[in-house]
Order: sequence, then structure tokens, then C-alpha cells
Amino acid sequence: MADIADRTQDFGANSWLVEEMYERYRADQNSVSEAWREFFSDYRSAATAATSAASAPAATASPLASSNGSAVAQSPAAPVPA
Repeated sequence: MADIADRTQDFGANSWLVEEMYERYRADQNSVSEAWREFFSDYRSAATAATSAASAPAATASPLASSNGSAVAQSPAAPVPA
């Protein structure tokens, strides 16, 4: 199992195979070997990670800090004359 975990960063040309096996695992954990079940138990596929990042709430703008540490509101940008 340790050798499988060492390759989490890059599966290279076999990425499609790992993704396919992960989808099978998600549908039925017994469809893959025990070693792969252990690996997939905390695995995040590239597709899952991209979906999670896209659905994460956007960071809200925070007020700027002045030199004395108090918050300073940021004024909106002036419109550009046409």
C-alpha cells in the first residue's frame, strides 16, 4: 500500500485508470482490492478537487489596515471618463 500512496501526486499516463477505479470505488467499495480501498479512503480525485474549488464561496473583500492598525474602508474606483 505504501507504494501506491507515494504516487498520489502524479499518475502520469495512468491517471485515467486511477480516476476510473475511483469512480468504481465510489459506486461500490468492494469493486476494488483492499489496497485500493485503503488508498481511496482519503483520496481526492482531480475532478472532485476542481468541483470543490469551484463551489467554494468567494473570499470577501476585507477592509485595508491603516498604519496605526485600525481598519480603513476602501473607496470605490472612480469611473473612467469616455
